[in-house]
Amino acid sequence: MKQTRQWMNLLKLTACLAVGVALLKVYLPGGGTEAQAVRFPGPTSSQPLALSADDSLLVVANADNDTVSLFDVNPGAGELTRLAEIPVQDEPNGVAILPNGTRAYAANTVSGTVSVINVVNRRVITNIPVGTEPYGLALTPNGRKLYVTNSRSNSVSVIDTATNQVIRTIENVGQEPRGLAITNNGDFNDLDETVYVTQFLSLPRAVGKLDGEDDSKVALVTVLSTTTDSIVSTAVLQPIADTGFRAAGDAINRIAPANPPQFTFVTGAYPNQLNNVAIKGNFAYLPNTGASPNGPVRFNVNTQSLLHVLDRATNRDALQTINMHLAVARQPAGLEKLFITQPWAMAFKNRTNEGFVVSAASNIAVKISVNPTTGAPTVVNNPATGRVLDIRVGKNPRGIVINSIDTRAYVMNFISRDVTVIDLTRTPEAAIATVRSAALPQPGTLEDRIHIGKELYNTSVGEFDPAPGTTTPLVGRMSSEGWGSCASCHPFGLSDNVVWIFAAGPRRTIPQHTDFDQTDPQREQDRLYNWSAIFDEEEDFELNIRNVSGGQGLIVLADGVTPDPNVNAFAPANRNRNQVKVRGVGAWDAMRTFIAFGIRAPISPLRKNDPDVIEGERIFRANNCQQCHGGPQWTSAIRNFTPPPAANQLSNGQFVGVLRRVGTFDPTLKNEVRANAAPPLGADGFAPASLLSLFAFPRTFLHGGAVDSLEAVLNNVEHRSAGTGVDLLDDPEQRRKLIRFILSIDARTPPINP
Repeated sequence: MKQTRQWMNLLKLTACLAVGVALLKVYLPGGGTEAQAVRFPGPTSSQPLALSADDSLLVVANADNDTVSLFDVNPGAGELTRLAEIPVQDEPNGVAILPNGTRAYAANTVSGTVSVINVVNRRVITNIPVGTEPYGLALTPNGRKLYVTNSRSNSVSVIDTATNQVIRTIENVGQEPRGLAITNNGDFNDLDETVYVTQFLSLPRAVGKLDGEDDSKVALVTVLSTTTDSIVSTAVLQPIADTGFRAAGDAINRIAPANPPQFTFVTGAYPNQLNNVAIKGNFAYLPNTGASPNGPVRFNVNTQSLLHVLDRATNRDALQTINMHLAVARQPAGLEKLFITQPWAMAFKNRTNEGFVVSAASNIAVKISVNPTTGAPTVVNNPATGRVLDIRVGKNPRGIVINSIDTRAYVMNFISRDVTVIDLTRTPEAAIATVRSAALPQPGTLEDRIHIGKELYNTSVGEFDPAPGTTTPLVGRMSSEGWGSCASCHPFGLSDNVVWIFAAGPRRTIPQHTDFDQTDPQREQDRLYNWSAIFDEEEDFELNIRNVSGGQGLIVLADGVTPDPNVNAFAPANRNRNQVKVRGVGAWDAMRTFIAFGIRAPISPLRKNDPDVIEGERIFRANNCQQCHGGPQWTSAIRNFTPPPAANQLSNGQFVGVLRRVGTFDPTLKNEVRANAAPPLGADGFAPASLLSLFAFPRTFLHGGAVDSLEAVLNNVEHRSAGTGVDLLDDPEQRRKLIRFILSIDARTPPINP
């Protein structure tokens, strides 16, 4: 046995030396020519993990650890061996690796750079400055050009990998570019390749069309040419008219639900949250979270799991969109249902018309087959059970790659900080291993508490400690059958920018980086929440888990299981009530900690020393805008009492002390309606919106999305005069400079106190 082990070790050492010699050749005379003889076998796509062309090396981004991990791959045995964890700069999200495996790249979102990693020496060679918040990376199949989506400066940087220099910045590629995919024409030049760039959030489909209807918006994909590194066209992805799920009423058309409710109303949905794109044949596929905002809200008619198809011949919507949730709903009765919530990334096999979509919230990879002629996708069922063929992976999967011979898929799990290995040769395919990519926080630390909260925020299921007196862990509670998560409407803890027809009326999703004063080390002070100031504690949102997502919630009675029926807005304080626990930590306490400490405000691309920004700040102060939009959270809607408030401070369920009437309520608008078709709240005014990183949420402004630009917001004389009582902003040039300052506000901007 000892001799056998010695021979095995010798063979492994010989193999490692051979790999090392092969890699070193590219740095020796003549090595560059050999390096150019390697290319990827198919199209490329941006992901938080990447494989070399020969499948021997896997690179994984560890965004929370500011590192990149390198893995040696043995695809035949399904083994991953971590070779190194390399420090890069702040918050690496996307990675790529040259086809020959000699260099890797990481998009450092907070630092605004791309790290270039020497794989042989396992160190960073250089950091290339790019745009603001770089996120996605994709190489041309020959590895000569690297494309980078700069999600906050709305541009794409093009890097020459031979010189590690930015050779072009393609401006104005659309709002919040994130996902990338590049075609493969089969030769060694960069001519005639096409780059597809997703715009993350959808935009209004037509002038005068207000959000709140199920077809209010469209998603956009920017098409670039690698020949000219310029924009060729913009593809439009359309809403779907019928999600396959029915509502109990139609708020927009003023049809209230019957009593008892009858679920007979057709619901549509528009595409949103386009994080990734995958190419197969003549089509590009875009998993996304569809928004169905018309009321009444119910867990299975608000967000949908859409897979859109783009015809690459025409760069038009192929009109083959499917709602992947339907495949789960149509399973035979009695089978467990786990919906495909927040589809985040996709990868295809190379030799068949099959691929996998990862569901970031439900912790699964789902098999998809596609028709190569029409592009039509189908969710595949497990023939042995009749259930959707879903493969359980780690926590919060955000990326997937498949090797060139279709034997293995690798899934990057963001929250559990590991990689799941899927054996594609089995029938059905199955996960066979999980390998740690980066260390988890030390138990008991603030970082650990934040991490537990992040886990719960991003899951549609939830895993909890056993209830008192029991030994079986609790599973579920976050939604009905894995349908929804906090991140479904608050991706990255921010906003989906959708106007939902809620019980109070049309309300645009508020990003949660504004919930707490981020300059306060303790983060104790809550806002008055929502546009109508209907919540006074973060804990009040626990009701959304129950009422919007159909879950059991996290605040419970003494038995540790039964939802506490006394959780109510403006009731005696909901904070510090009995909660289910995760690893000994109160679940809602951890959620609160994550929201307070773990959500980063987007970084503005505007320079603070820009003359227009400087003058705009002076105009802001002169017009006393800080009266409503000042302070560390850039809003005056701050709670100044210990819950509950006095009865005389409430009206219509609102804390009226923070409401402002500034001419932004128009009851004649089509979307000004409550979920039950009754007239909306709004006559008493609204809680002023936070201006912190407002630039990140485009083309939908005010509580109901009534205007699509800040210019239109400031055309309202009553609104722009609110700080002084007189109109000092009748000059369009003054308003332009003020807008420049507002668009520059982020966490680096010193607060302007009232």
